[in-house]
Amino acid sequence: MSEIIEKVRELSAINAQIAKLNERKKELEVFFLERGNVDVTDTKYKSCTYADENSQASVTYTQSQKLDIFAPNFLEKALGKEVFKDIFKEETKREVKPKDKEIERMLIGIFTEGFIKSSPKDVIAQLPCGDKAKAVLSKKLKGANFDTDRDNLIKIGGLSQKDASDYAYMYAEAVVWQTFCRVAEMSGADRENIMKSINLGVSVGDSAKLSVT
Repeated sequence: MSEIIEKVRELSAINAQIAKLNERKKELEVFFLERGNVDVTDTKYKSCTYADENSQASVTYTQSQKLDIFAPNFLEKALGKEVFKDIFKEETKREVKPKDKEIERMLIGIFTEGFIKSSPKDVIAQLPCGDKAKAVLSKKLKGANFDTDRDNLIKIGGLSQKDASDYAYMYAEAVVWQTFCRVAEMSGADRENIMKSINLGVSVGDSAKLSVT
């Protein structure tokens, strides 16, 4: 444990050092952005380089321009459709996203097989606590935030840390299945076909992050 604590302290100290370095980095970047803008003004150049002759260190300032066509109808009307088509190209990008987090969690759960074919009510019924606690938990548990559900199971249901964690996972997976069943009922399509289409039509990437203080 002492080794872990030592590493926690070391990582926290490094994080503080990085914060200071990032602050200084921003100050230096602002300096070179302002200086570069001055040095290329009224010249034909769009970039300039500041270098240390005694090392390979250098900073290059570059100006660039980005074209944004926000009113193409005026151009098309002035140029004519044929010329417009010759010098411009139109692209339509289709982007599909879940409308809410509930559907997103359902799609991820089905794709990763993170679901149980049970209802949230069934999970509540299995909880090793009294009926009053179950009634409260049926309103508190959402299946959206694992930490919140686990803490409520501990505080309200009196469950151990391990049992609360297990049931929080079960509840979340039951909510995934409940959402899937609701969507399937709305579409009127076969559940197996919908599940197959999800597995073929989406992908789930993994990511991780650390919070250091």
